[in-house]
Amino acid sequence: MVHLWGSKAKEETEISKSALGEAAIGDIAVVIGGEQLDANLVYLGCQMAKGARRKVHLVHVIEVPRALPLKAVLTRESERADKLLNAAMQIAGRVGCEAVAEVVQARDAGPAIVDEAKDHHCALILIGLVRQNRAELGKTVPYVLANSPCRVWLVQDPPPVKS
Repeated sequence: MVHLWGSKAKEETEISKSALGEAAIGDIAVVIGGEQLDANLVYLGCQMAKGARRKVHLVHVIEVPRALPLKAVLTRESERADKLLNAAMQIAGRVGCEAVAEVVQARDAGPAIVDEAKDHHCALILIGLVRQNRAELGKTVPYVLANSPCRVWLVQDPPPVKS
């Protein structure tokens, strides 16, 4: 019998390592997109990182419109990113795992996420999606799935219930 969420440290470490892949030695990247799902992804990533003695990279991408320079100061988006990443860092602190928060400005989120995973030698990317309709995945998720240098866990929430 394997306790998935028990107090047996050795089993927890083995489960965390197996989640990262065979012989994987990298960290975990958690993509923070601003959805309610983010808190669950951060918690999951931190639990796995703690068990495997790894670090979590909390990544939020600000997509800069092509009409602006890539290094443009986007005050509203930067304030939102700070709020999202501070909340994520609080979760990491409660879990007790080592975490680094990063804001990346890029033209497209997909390539930025893949580049961050490569730069930090990540073994796993956790990314969430709230589908607005049945057929649409957007452009970020397919890009990450097709180009990631490591495992990708995609967690999908159902669309919000309209009243």
